[in-house]
Amino acid sequence: MSDFLRRIGKSVLFVSLLVLFTGISIAYAGNNPGVTDDSILLGSYQPMTGKESTYFRMGKGADTWYRYVNSQGGINGRKIIFKMVDDSYNPSRTKVIVKEFIERDKVFAIANPLGSAPTAAVIDYIVKKKVPLVGAGTGAAKNVNYPSKYVFPLYPSYFLEGQQLVRFAAEQLGAKTVTLLYQNDPSGKSHLKGIKSVLKKYGVKLLVAEPYEKDELDVSSQVIKMKGANPDVQLCSCAPEHAARFFTERQKFGWKVPVEVVFFGQSPKVIELAGKDAVDGAYFTTIFRSPDSPDPKMKQFVRLLNKYYPNEEPDAIHMWGYAGAQVVTEALRRMGRNNITRDRFVETLESIRGWRGSLIPEVNIYKGNAPEHYLIRDLSWLVVKNGRFTTFTPKWTK
Repeated sequence: MSDFLRRIGKSVLFVSLLVLFTGISIAYAGNNPGVTDDSILLGSYQPMTGKESTYFRMGKGADTWYRYVNSQGGINGRKIIFKMVDDSYNPSRTKVIVKEFIERDKVFAIANPLGSAPTAAVIDYIVKKKVPLVGAGTGAAKNVNYPSKYVFPLYPSYFLEGQQLVRFAAEQLGAKTVTLLYQNDPSGKSHLKGIKSVLKKYGVKLLVAEPYEKDELDVSSQVIKMKGANPDVQLCSCAPEHAARFFTERQKFGWKVPVEVVFFGQSPKVIELAGKDAVDGAYFTTIFRSPDSPDPKMKQFVRLLNKYYPNEEPDAIHMWGYAGAQVVTEALRRMGRNNITRDRFVETLESIRGWRGSLIPEVNIYKGNAPEHYLIRDLSWLVVKNGRFTTFTPKWTK
C-alpha cells in the first residue's frame, strides 16, 4: 500500500472515530443540540387543556409567527420546529415535559412557554442545563429576577405592575382605599407584594385582599367581603374567566366601584362572558396596542392569526407569544448560518437595541441576567367603552 493510501486510511479512521465518540457530524460541527442542517427545534409547555386552557392563546400566537417564518423559507435556510406539549398548567407535569425536551428531544431552547407556577417549577433545572428560556408568559418574581444569563423574561414583573395599579388608583382615580382580588399563586402574590410596597408612597390603604384558587371559578364570597369594605377602587389580579365572574357578581350586587384589572386578565373573553354592560368603564393594563390598531405590524398579526387559527379572536395573550417569537427569530437571523450555539444565541439577544421590527414598539435587551433581559419594558392602559378595549392615557403621561 502506498504512503498516500495509508495517510488517507488514517484520516478516514480518525474522522470515523471522531463522529463515533463525540456524536458530532462534520456537517453540523459548531452547532448545539436542536440544530440540524435544515431545522432548529424549540420546546414550549402550554396549558392546552384544563381550566387555564384559555392561556393556550399564547402558544397559538407564537406558533402563528413561526409558521409564517417557515412559509417564507425559515431562518437562514432552517425551518423552526416549534414543539408545544400540554402541561394543563400543572407544575408536576411541566417538570416531566421539560426534562424530556432537554434530555430526550435535545431542544435548542425553551421558547414562549406559559405560566407562573409551571415556570417556577422548572426554571432552576433549565438554567442548570444552560438552556435559554425566552419569553415565558409570567411576570412572577422568580422568573423576572432570576440571576442567570439564560433567562429572558417576556414582560415587566407583576411586582412593578402591582405598583402601577396603586399609582393609577391614587393619581388617576383619586382613591384613598382599595381592595384586591388575586389568584393564589406566584403571579397574584407578586402583585400583592408590589401593591403593598407603595401604599404609603401614594397615601392609599389596602382594606381587604381576597385570594382565589385557580381551579375555583366561584368568587362570590370574595366579592361580598370586598364590597362590604366599601373601597374607592377595586383591584383585580385575575385570569380572564375569574375576571368575568368578578364583573358578573359585581353587577349582580349593584356595586359601581371603579375597577382595575392586570394585563393577563385583558381578553375579549371577559366581555363575552360577563356582558359589555358589566365590564364597561373598567381599566386594564396592557403591553400592546389594541388589535384594531391601524399599525401595519398589528394588521399583519391579525391577518396571520386569522389565517393559521381562524377560530381565534385576536387579543393580547396571542400577542405575548407572537411578539416573543419575533424576538427569537430576529436573534437567530442575526446569528447567520453557522456556529448556532446556545451561548451565542444569548449573546445575540443581549445585543438587540432599538429594534422596532415586531409588535413590541421597541426592543432593548442588555447584557446581564433576567432583570436586564426584558423583551418588553413598558406598560400602557386601556378602558372598556361600549364593549371594546380602547386606549387610555393616564394623567401623568400626558
